[in-house]
Amino acid sequence: MTADPSGNLPPALPAAARPAWTAYQAMVASKARHFDFLSLLDRKYEAGGRRTLAEIAHLEQLLESHTLAVKAFGRTMAELSGTDAGARDALVAHLHGLNATLGAEPGATH
Repeated sequence: MTADPSGNLPPALPAAARPAWTAYQAMVASKARHFDFLSLLDRKYEAGGRRTLAEIAHLEQLLESHTLAVKAFGRTMAELSGTDAGARDALVAHLHGLNATLGAEPGATH
């Protein structure tokens, strides 16, 4: 799943879900940045390279950024639950639909 750089709210979601949707998009983007850098480091290590202090610091910063994004998503979901349970349910259903096939083998059914 990749983040929608436009930040557009999907038509299936009510406007009240926008802050949580935006936080979800930020969380997905921070995860991608972290994993992309990990992948880059893996390729470097496979080629015999070594981790530099700058890479360690950058990796720690990316992980901290993702941790903060996860917390922000949790906060916005809690706020949405308290103000509009229907919007929360719509967002959860939408996210379930987006993520239902992640990691599934092609042609597999659940």
